[in-house]
Amino acid sequence: MTTPATRPTPAKRASAKSKTAGLPEDHTASEAVAFEITTRYTDLAPSVSRIMASDLSEDSRLVAITLFRDSLDVPGDPYRNPAVAIEGGRQMVAIAVQ
Repeated sequence: MTTPATRPTPAKRASAKSKTAGLPEDHTASEAVAFEITTRYTDLAPSVSRIMASDLSEDSRLVAITLFRDSLDVPGDPYRNPAVAIEGGRQMVAIAVQ
């Protein structure tokens, strides 16, 4: 017996009340992307935190969080998984440096 394919759960949009916290003036580019994501989708905060806390350079972190953000509206995109986005950020920056 096979089970029907399940669709990924769409991310929840943030309410206007949760958008009151601001971004510090001295933020990094990756922090700006992370703020954008968590402002739009409150339920993605754990995934965003995982990417932001990962042991990456700022360049790699920016690539990883951008890959994650860009995957949110693409069904089945592997970068929707924070671990895959982190590894993607690590590899893409390593290739660019070579």
